[in-house]
Amino acid sequence: MTEEKKIAKPILAQLQVHFDGLIPRNLFLVKLDTKLDKVYTTYGSTAIKDNIKIKFIIKNNEGFVCDYFLDADGYTEHRRYFFETDQVEMLENFEGQFGSSEFEDEDIDYEEHRRIVKHNTEVRKILIKKRFLKK
Repeated sequence: MTEEKKIAKPILAQLQVHFDGLIPRNLFLVKLDTKLDKVYTTYGSTAIKDNIKIKFIIKNNEGFVCDYFLDADGYTEHRRYFFETDQVEMLENFEGQFGSSEFEDEDIDYEEHRRIVKHNTEVRKILIKKRFLKK
């Protein structure tokens, strides 16, 4: 039987503060029993009425990092939060938002449309592999 990897309370509190900046007045998105390498889904606060959702996973690769996927009514962002430096890095993201991967814009040509569709297909594969999206 493998031992579950516990995360120290100060690390969890730091992530909670970071998420507080994204979702004002949220209700303890980061629980004290949060484990490493497990995907968690958390929804917006009572003030926002569930129109924001964050899926996140905390890893310890020579320092704690949290990859997360923010979905705010169809506008999405894929990010990585570094605990040690309190910095955020943008990861692979959909283009042509709102609606993740589907869009309509009469001002782009066919080649650009195909490029965006191909890009969004690759981003979707990455997010599915991370378990942030379902197939």
